[in-house]
Amino acid sequence: MSDEQFISIQNVSKHFGDVHAVDRVSIDIARGEFFSLLGPSGCGKTTLLRMLAGFEFPTAGEIFIDGQAMSTVAPNHRPVNMVFQSYAIFPHLNVSQNIGYSLRKDKLSKADFNSRVGEMLDLIKLSGYEDRASHELSGGERQRVALARALIRRPKVLLLDEPLGALDKQLREQMQLELRSLQRAVGITFVFVTHDQEEALTMSDRIAVMSKGRYLQIDTPTKLYEAPQNREVADFIGTMNFFDASVQDVGDGQASIDAGPLGKLSVSPGNLAFSSGQAALAAIRPEKISISSEKPSGGHVVEGTMDAAAYLGDRSHFYVRVPGVDKPVAVSAQNIDQTHLHGDGNQGQVWLSWSNDAVVLLNKD
Repeated sequence: MSDEQFISIQNVSKHFGDVHAVDRVSIDIARGEFFSLLGPSGCGKTTLLRMLAGFEFPTAGEIFIDGQAMSTVAPNHRPVNMVFQSYAIFPHLNVSQNIGYSLRKDKLSKADFNSRVGEMLDLIKLSGYEDRASHELSGGERQRVALARALIRRPKVLLLDEPLGALDKQLREQMQLELRSLQRAVGITFVFVTHDQEEALTMSDRIAVMSKGRYLQIDTPTKLYEAPQNREVADFIGTMNFFDASVQDVGDGQASIDAGPLGKLSVSPGNLAFSSGQAALAAIRPEKISISSEKPSGGHVVEGTMDAAAYLGDRSHFYVRVPGVDKPVAVSAQNIDQTHLHGDGNQGQVWLSWSNDAVVLLNKD
């Protein structure tokens, strides 16, 4: 077993009657990696996490952790611990007692107990909170206590089932950074389940995008966003504009395409294989499209009509009707010199432009 296969999920399926919650999934997770399972409700991500924890057992396949098969290992004997969305903080115990709850059976001296708990309090930046009652903690503080309680047993793997879901937006964003920092500090493998794309992109080393019991793509956050391998991933990660296209020619690492209203483009096919005459999709992220009230010189330019605009402070979202395109084209721009485009929300003429490398070529199906 290599460090790259510290957790090895091998052809694992989980069936509940006729429902295939997880369907022949194989994933290797590296030692010390922050790995996220991302997808909508019902995609199988939580079922897979519960099989890692031992709360569910595979219908078929095997899971290995640090070289040991888990099929006959009970949850309390696995080298893992789990943090739930609800935190499950004991209301009758103070912070110190909550964090050290699992140490009771170890029969530690009071000094050793306090030392272990103190290490965790330092790690989660709650030193001095030892005697604080559970009801006196904020949501973010409760989440930290739950993390410390899971980490105090020094597991090889920490499993996290949407642990930030109960927090408000501002605190959630703060805790994303703190959780990533904590993972780097302890150096153990984190497997994180979320339906929030931004959350997964912010924290993960790699992400498995899941759908209908399988993963669609496993990659780094940058590659998932910049080079999705299919429409479902491109559509789920952020926002994407899709345009019907026809491949005219392929050669020398470039594909010549006819994208209808967008004109003829020369784009990289990435890791996908295309052939002449094949139907395809040209996909462009909103922030990779420039918008102007005056026609720019050179490059790929199309004319459109402003359909709607939303001012969000630091940036704006525009929706532009382009002749021959069914849906308005979404454009996102930083508000450096874009305010003149808003006016009174008029339906005025605008120009859209982009570069060849802004276009991702995808298979039609």
